[in-house]
Amino acid sequence: MPGVLDRELRDGVLLLTMRRPAQMNALSSELLAALGSALTDAVADPAVRILHLTGSGRAFCAGADLTEAAELTTDPASFRRWLLLWKQVFQAIGETRKPVVALLNGLTLAGGLELALACDFILASSSARVGDVHANYGLVPGGGGTQRLPDAVGTRYARWLMYTGAILTAEEAHRVGLVQQVFSDETFVEDTWAMGAAMARRSATGLGFMKRMTAPARVNGPGLDLELEGAVHVVTGVDGREGLAAFREKRVPRFTARPDLR
Repeated sequence: MPGVLDRELRDGVLLLTMRRPAQMNALSSELLAALGSALTDAVADPAVRILHLTGSGRAFCAGADLTEAAELTTDPASFRRWLLLWKQVFQAIGETRKPVVALLNGLTLAGGLELALACDFILASSSARVGDVHANYGLVPGGGGTQRLPDAVGTRYARWLMYTGAILTAEEAHRVGLVQQVFSDETFVEDTWAMGAAMARRSATGLGFMKRMTAPARVNGPGLDLELEGAVHVVTGVDGREGLAAFREKRVPRFTARPDLR
């Protein structure tokens, strides 16, 4: 039976391809565990100098596996353990001294955007589409999005993206600094391999130093911890459960929770 994550090493670049195309590479526990294992192996392998992360089919990653999430939200403790797995894997991406680059081959939404933001920078194909969209379903970021998105595009634009659920084209994402370079769909694979191979020829210690010294100050333990606990509170609450039910039933959600004024 095929796995959920493919690995291909060439010219010092390890390409990790998420393989859940029917689910638009939604992040399940199985896929998150596979990503964590691949990162551990890559850190220990001297042949790996650069990591690329992409998706199969028409999406990079459409976010969390909402079928699995719906089951977990019936128990806040189970949902918290799930988000802790997200946090562990995403922090491992940031903490490895090897550059990790997100290659957006298609739709990149919600938790998929959070995964891309955990990487060092983002490259996109011209047909890629990018958005937060948690608010559309009464959900909130739980994979570091409230910390990493403002670092990428500034607080006010990050709020606009999160509040409106807007989906950007690759060029729009590039203009605001969310995506660092856009390649044509036809040459995306070749162009990103070439960029990765060129980086792989540079000093590994030098790249590791630059990654460590440019680590965003706002992406810290306290901020991520506050987000995680807040996400458990919101997503397992009335509106979060309604949003997941609406997604499952393919209808417009009806939110009824009162504002939390604390």
